[in-house]
Amino acid sequence: MSNISLFRKNDIILVLVLLLLAATGLFAFKIFNSGEGRTVRVTIDGELFGEYDLGNEGGTVDDGFDAVIDDINMQGADAATGKDRSNIKDAGQYQMIKIPGKVGECILIIKDGEAYMQEADCPNQICVHHSPVSHKGETIVCLPNRVIIEIR
Repeated sequence: MSNISLFRKNDIILVLVLLLLAATGLFAFKIFNSGEGRTVRVTIDGELFGEYDLGNEGGTVDDGFDAVIDDINMQGADAATGKDRSNIKDAGQYQMIKIPGKVGECILIIKDGEAYMQEADCPNQICVHHSPVSHKGETIVCLPNRVIIEIR
C-alpha cells in the first residue's frame, strides 16, 4: 500500500493562515464595534422607521423623526413638528415604541440603557425571547414582521 497523506505540508500552512486571518478579523471587529451604544435604529423591510436615544448618555438624536422623548402629545401629532408620535409612550423610566410590522405589531422597550422586544405578533416569538441589547452592532430581528432593531 502506498503512503498517501490526506494533508500535505502546504495544505496545513494554508489552513493555519486562513485561521489566523479569521481570528484577526474577529479581533478587529470586536475592537471597532465595542462599547455602549447610543441609539437604537429600527427598520421595517429595509426602510428606516426611527432612531431612539438609548438613554446611556442623555444625548439627543437628530434623526428627522423627532423620536427623542421630551413632551409627548399622546393624542397623535406633535404640536411643534406635526409628526405623528402616537406610537411612542414615555413612562418616565422607559420608552415603549409600537412598531407596525408586516404580520402584526411589535412593542420595543428601551430601559436602563438596553432595548428589548416585549411583544410581537409573530408565531415563533424568537425576537421576544432574545436577550436585551445595549452594545454597538447588536441586533434583534423579527423575521416574520421584517423588523430589525440595531444598536449604533
